[in-house]
Amino acid sequence: MKRFLSLLIPIVLLLIAVPVLLENGFIVPAKIAGVILILLTTISLRVWLRRALKEKLSLDAVKFNVNHRHYLNEVSPIYRRMSNGEKKVLEKRMGKLLSNLQFDDTTRAELNVDEMLAYALCQILSVYNEGYRSLKGMMIVFDQTNNSGELKVLEDKYVLLNPVLLENILKESPTVESFSNSNQPIIGQLREFYLKH
Repeated sequence: MKRFLSLLIPIVLLLIAVPVLLENGFIVPAKIAGVILILLTTISLRVWLRRALKEKLSLDAVKFNVNHRHYLNEVSPIYRRMSNGEKKVLEKRMGKLLSNLQFDDTTRAELNVDEMLAYALCQILSVYNEGYRSLKGMMIVFDQTNNSGELKVLEDKYVLLNPVLLENILKESPTVESFSNSNQPIIGQLREFYLKH
């Protein structure tokens, strides 16, 4: 509430001032105060809504902990070489991506967090210079029997891929450029899948 007081107090004072000015016959100053009141209220609402939306978006993303960062450091030389600022931006994008997707595994009863992180890192690195897009409603299905080296998209909703393949690609790629220019077909397919949806 304290952060809203700086804008709320002038709005309340202007709300009181307009009728008082009109009762005392000061029509022009009342009109000016009314216009200022409308402008101040409009700007305040815009600022409040932007803050609320920004807070909501930051709360929706998956938060990374020490274990997640340790895994990313172990599996990816790209992540390891990034500055703290670059890691923060990457983690934020990965967190948003993970929060919008559903996951399943055809070969195990439980999902492995490391595999989800490997997928998210590969997906974001494949479109590293692109803007963020939501893949809400999509389901990533981990299938360790898929040894084709490619991902399969079923019914334009389910994506089958091998998480071991993703981890191996991450371990072999020292830079974002080498990752993007890799001859692994799955990287191009991840990029195409992301940009298509």
